[in-house]
Order: sequence, then C-alpha cells, then structure tokens
Amino acid sequence: MITNGFAVLIGTVILAVYLIYALIRKRPVKRIIVTCIFIIYLVGVAIVTLFPIVYDDLTEYTDAVTWYNFTPFKTIISAFQNGITATAVTQIIGNIALSVPFGVLVLLLFKLPRRWQKLVIALSFTIAIESSQLFIGFAIGNMYRNIDIDDIILNLSGAYIGYGIYAILPQRIKQLFL
Repeated sequence: MITNGFAVLIGTVILAVYLIYALIRKRPVKRIIVTCIFIIYLVGVAIVTLFPIVYDDLTEYTDAVTWYNFTPFKTIISAFQNGITATAVTQIIGNIALSVPFGVLVLLLFKLPRRWQKLVIALSFTIAIESSQLFIGFAIGNMYRNIDIDDIILNLSGAYIGYGIYAILPQRIKQLFL
C-alpha cells in the first residue's frame, strides 16, 4: 500500500522547487503565498482522492456492483432513492466541497474572463482526478476507487460555486491577493 505520506513528500518537493523558483524570479510575496496555498490544496485533493493506493489487497466487485458509472446522475439519484444516509451526504457534499476552493484559487491566480475558459479549467481538474484513479487502478491491477461521471458533475458544480464566491468577494479582499 502506498500511503498519503508519498503525496505529502511529492507535494513538499514541488512546494520547495516553486519557492526557490519564485524567490529567484522575485515574484510578489502575495502571489507566492496564493500559489503555495494552491499547491497545498492540490496535495490535499490528491490525498483525499487517490490515497492510499491499495495494490496488495484486491478489491472485488460482485453482483451488479461495478467500479465505474458512466450514466449521469445515476449515483446521485440512487443515493436519494435508497434514503439519505450519512455516506450519501458525505459523497455528494464532499465532492462539491472538494472543488469549491479550486474555483476561488484559480480566479485568484489566473485571469479567466471567458466562461469557456472557466469551464475548461474546472472540467480538466475534475477529469484529471477521475482519470488518475482509473490509470492508477489499471497500473496496479486493482480498481481500488470507483470511476463515476457523477463525481465529475459534482466537482464541476463545486468549482462553479467557488467561481461564484470569488465573484461576490469585495474588491478589497481580492486586492489582498493580487
């Protein structure tokens, strides 16, 4: 099993390399801080969505249970039809909440005035998460995570909530980070 300590190690190396680069290039301190927060956030996302990577204990799927869902809203509807459980709420709210900071941080770091650019960035982020789970599963021969189109929908929704939060932030707050 590969634990989340691996993600922390890789994230620490990336953070150190960025800090050295930013200091050499004399980047503004506010920009360095926001970028460091973004890197730490991405490491946190990797820890939540990819780790631990279980390669020594095969996950077995039985009956109608599979490791994938490509039918939009299937998992979400199923969660509500089977009664609202703590697991269902955690899955739905968790997937949305996971991406809210992404939406805010992306707009703090990059000027994306066009809607299609925001969509592409948010969609790329969430597809990267799901495809990473898929590729790691294939690479280790164990589909230890479920690949779900509903996760993409929920993560995309979360990113757009983040974009909305950024939009309503007072200009003086935004200026703190620019």
